[in-house]
Amino acid sequence: MSDIWDRVYGKDSSFFGEEPSRFATLCYEHMKRYDVNELLELGCGQGRDCIFFASKGIAVKTLDHSKIAIDGVAERAKVHALPVTAMVYDARTGFPYKDQEFDAVYSHMFFSMNFTSAELKFLFSEVRRVLKPNGFHFFSVRSDKDRFYGKGRQIADGIYDVNGFQIRFFSRREIMDLILGFDLEQIMEDTEDPASLYLVFCRRKK
Repeated sequence: MSDIWDRVYGKDSSFFGEEPSRFATLCYEHMKRYDVNELLELGCGQGRDCIFFASKGIAVKTLDHSKIAIDGVAERAKVHALPVTAMVYDARTGFPYKDQEFDAVYSHMFFSMNFTSAELKFLFSEVRRVLKPNGFHFFSVRSDKDRFYGKGRQIADGIYDVNGFQIRFFSRREIMDLILGFDLEQIMEDTEDPASLYLVFCRRKK
């Protein structure tokens, strides 16, 4: 999974741009309102969102499978003296954090990687484990309304190889099945060219 991203990030130091995603800015409004201080980001990539959160005073721990990505994030955090702890890690093995450690878990399109259904269920159980009671789970995924859904070579149910990127697309029903153990606050539809997304805001049940 990391090979393609190491190649992408090795060629372009700001593949997704320098500015935070729109999703990150929306989530930050929730974080301000509810005094989120400790955040875990899954699949930080080159760090545009975790750097943004840290610049607002939130202590961020983040995981990514790409060493090139994590090295870049760690360097940026060091240069700007930001509270980011970045680790090269395969989240599918379980998160290296204690129970109820975080006020919020955030990810932007992380779950749209090539995970099996069993791996997704395990990842969501790990999110619930490391969240404090009533802690937030913010995540975005590629939508089944995306113009690339059903295009390219099908890898598995809901997963397609599109120009070398293996992408999982989600329906609302699939999202609802994954967030058992969470209280849903909102699902929004959004776009981040060329992707169509579902933005999900939910909280861990007590």
